[in-house]
Amino acid sequence: MEGWWKIMKVKNRDYIRSLAKNILNANKSRRNILLLAIALTCILFTSLFSVAIGIGKSMETQTMKTVGTISHGSFKDICDEDVKILTHDKDIKDFSVREKVGILDDEKVMAELSYMDKKGFEWSLIEKVKGKFPKKENEVFIDTATAKKLGYKGEIGEEIEVPFKIEKPYTGEIIEKKSDKFIISGTFQNPIDSNVGVGQIYLSKAYVDKLSLPENNNDVEVMLKNSFMIKDKLLKIAERNGYKVVDDPGNLPDKEIRIGVNFAYLLSGDSSFDFNTFIPFLAFLILVIVAGYLIINNIFKISVNEDIKLLGLLKTIGMTKPQIKKLVHLESLAVSLPAIIVGDIVGISIGKIILNKIFVSNEMLTDVKISFTIIILIILFSTAFTLLTVFLSVMRPARYAAKVSSIDASRYNEIEIKKKYKSEDISLGKLARRQVFSNKFRFISIVLSISLSAVILNSVLTYTGNIDLEKGISDVIVTNYNIASPKYFRYMYSGSEDGIKDNFIDEIENQKGFKGGGALYSYGYEYDYPDIKIEDHKVAPILLGIDDYLINKQKFIDGVFDKEKWQTGNYIIIGEFGNKKSLFKAGDKIKINLKNKVKKVQVMGKVEYNFSNGLRYFPVIKEDINDESSPTLGLEYIYMKPNEYKELTGDKSIMSYGFDVEDSEKENFDKLLKTFENEPDFSYDSRDLQIKSFKDFKNLIEFVGYSLSIVLFLISVLNFINVIATEILRNMVNLSILEAIGMTKKNIKKYLVKKNLIYSLCGLVFSFIIMLLVDKYILIGFMEQAKWTSYKFVIMPLILVNFVNIIIGIIFTGRFYEKHSKNSLVDRIRSLE
Repeated sequence: MEGWWKIMKVKNRDYIRSLAKNILNANKSRRNILLLAIALTCILFTSLFSVAIGIGKSMETQTMKTVGTISHGSFKDICDEDVKILTHDKDIKDFSVREKVGILDDEKVMAELSYMDKKGFEWSLIEKVKGKFPKKENEVFIDTATAKKLGYKGEIGEEIEVPFKIEKPYTGEIIEKKSDKFIISGTFQNPIDSNVGVGQIYLSKAYVDKLSLPENNNDVEVMLKNSFMIKDKLLKIAERNGYKVVDDPGNLPDKEIRIGVNFAYLLSGDSSFDFNTFIPFLAFLILVIVAGYLIINNIFKISVNEDIKLLGLLKTIGMTKPQIKKLVHLESLAVSLPAIIVGDIVGISIGKIILNKIFVSNEMLTDVKISFTIIILIILFSTAFTLLTVFLSVMRPARYAAKVSSIDASRYNEIEIKKKYKSEDISLGKLARRQVFSNKFRFISIVLSISLSAVILNSVLTYTGNIDLEKGISDVIVTNYNIASPKYFRYMYSGSEDGIKDNFIDEIENQKGFKGGGALYSYGYEYDYPDIKIEDHKVAPILLGIDDYLINKQKFIDGVFDKEKWQTGNYIIIGEFGNKKSLFKAGDKIKINLKNKVKKVQVMGKVEYNFSNGLRYFPVIKEDINDESSPTLGLEYIYMKPNEYKELTGDKSIMSYGFDVEDSEKENFDKLLKTFENEPDFSYDSRDLQIKSFKDFKNLIEFVGYSLSIVLFLISVLNFINVIATEILRNMVNLSILEAIGMTKKNIKKYLVKKNLIYSLCGLVFSFIIMLLVDKYILIGFMEQAKWTSYKFVIMPLILVNFVNIIIGIIFTGRFYEKHSKNSLVDRIRSLE
């Protein structure tokens, strides 16, 4: 015999779906409030994802221009046989081969020579391409800047002589010197500043095949199935094919190769990527989910309370607990789908408007069009997060609806009179307070939903309002101008051959309007531990010479500058970068040992070390330079008086020279420095250029922040309107009873306004407390990491939101109550039955 559960099983899915639809349509005001709440939550998610993904793609593209390719990664230092093996791996979708030849044999012009296939050119982000790629043996494809530096026009069909050195890749070992004449078949322009970039000369396959090149001279660029964790994928490909991946370049034995990861891809897994940058975004996302949860949960809780008697009747005629839960969830799904569709359309539109404004007004970011695939991805993310928020919001009300018995449901009245009050104790204010605090959970959820919207808005405006222009450029340049070789500004300064020439400095100092300047000296890569060390301490010292003029521009964080003591040459200044504290403090005496030449000095003080007063890269120095697995030594940046520095190191090369000029002469200096830029070994930066660049960045951040703030402000205001509307609808019967026993509509409006004032004031207090916690545990740390912000507590947005809520609480309350109390008193009270 069949089990009773099978006999009793009824196909009621369509009935429950129809019932859910009818319940929603029976109370259109409540349904519309739910639609608005879910749509607003979806709009915020969609616009947030649109802006974040759009800026992310733009940053990827901009970084790719610096990297020079859109490929996911590469295998380096491999032979032809390695190319065949690796490129047949199942995880590689496509590949491009580049054969390295060597470098241009010219002291003034830096350029690489190589052969690259058609696919490689397609992946390269080169601009203004003219002509064609080289095919014939005597054809060459060259960037216009390099051609002009060599003394040619850079025109198609022009004959050009190219002297070059064939080198072992990445070692600098010269195999042969050659010089040949070629015909320019095509030209292009690098997307980066041609004065500071390394030139590229591409030869034909026919020509390269005739050269005597080293065996392991190939680099293979690859495209994988996706850009997620590129490094791990490349390591697995190498390991699967029997190769060991190493870090050291050049002269690699068989089955040892190097890999390159295109760090432009945000989720590439490159070690330089800091996932901590996503923490504020994640925290912001969680706040949005919580705020949406509180809004939607509160409305659904009210909905269940209003329908509790109906749910009890349904239980009486046999509806089970799972079916009751399903009914409530179907209600949420039915109202969510149209709200999400509207939210996605509006959110995508808002996101596009914000992104278009960002890309038009900021040269820092590449204008990228959001593809259809990306839009679908944004919609999927937004829909998933909105549905998750709705699902979490409905879980508690659905569980409550399923748990209540049919008898309790039929007797249910949300307002419980816990004690009797004397008539003289009753006033509109006390009645409002008792009503507000009668249900602690609802009170907290309403106040939190109001507070979190204000907190999110306040957080955004705290960040955008605290961008500090002076701080933003202080770690890059401290003088009006800074001159150096192109390699210095490209983070590639290696030593004396990259120093700035004295003739540039002499001409600048003789120019009218020159106020003063100072030089920064560095030997670059010439000395490493243990050639240079501090006795009795296992650290890697980086010695720098610095002129007095630049010392006076530094911010001392320990000790003070004493010019008389400094002139003795027996004192040094320690540079301290960020959170990496030095072992030494003011007053400490140390011995600097450079190849057994010892200099005894005393620490005068410590200054902040950054790009304005040091190398533009951070060397990685091992305790044992021949063992990659040995511990990495801590760096100690040591500034010395130039004469002492030169005497100890034997190096006189000036890494950079900073100087100030009269304001009235800046235009003339700009013209002078631009004429110097025609020289291949000169480049410059200026404070005005940095200010302009930083202002563009500041405008970008502010525009994004203010755009999101407007959306958040509207959401916080509409959220409070939702709260008012749902509270009035929930209490409509009770308000009608108060009117029946003699309370005038005017007094009822006063009572409702006082309730809303209590919510507004409590929301202000709660938002202030939450804001303090958010500032302490999220914002302060995040803003300290950013070099361009100085934290100051901001409270005005909180006050503004709550002030608007008070105005709404006064104006909207009366009008909404008037609209929903037009029916006769008898009809309104009859709904109690």
